[in-house]
Amino acid sequence: MKPIVFRLNEFKAIAEWLDKKLPMPLAFFLKGWLWGLEDLYIDAKIDAALNEAEADYRALQGSPVEITQPTYYSQPSEVEGLDTIGYTYGFTDTRKEDKE
Repeated sequence: MKPIVFRLNEFKAIAEWLDKKLPMPLAFFLKGWLWGLEDLYIDAKIDAALNEAEADYRALQGSPVEITQPTYYSQPSEVEGLDTIGYTYGFTDTRKEDKE
């Protein structure tokens, strides 16, 4: 039989306490329940962190970004028949933080 291994220190401490204070069958049952609870706790912490990060990101974005069509430009170069060709995009502008 494979031992139950906990990932978080808080749950490891609770499992050790269960092993010391309760009879083996009851401790084993409660540690199995605690192991499932640990997975749910980790999932909840991840969801909360992602939701908070997404809210922070959306607050920083402000209004939705509008993408405009690129503009084409061509300039004559020193070499005959080999013009300098390029595109400019509205979203290639520097970040607001860099402008300030």
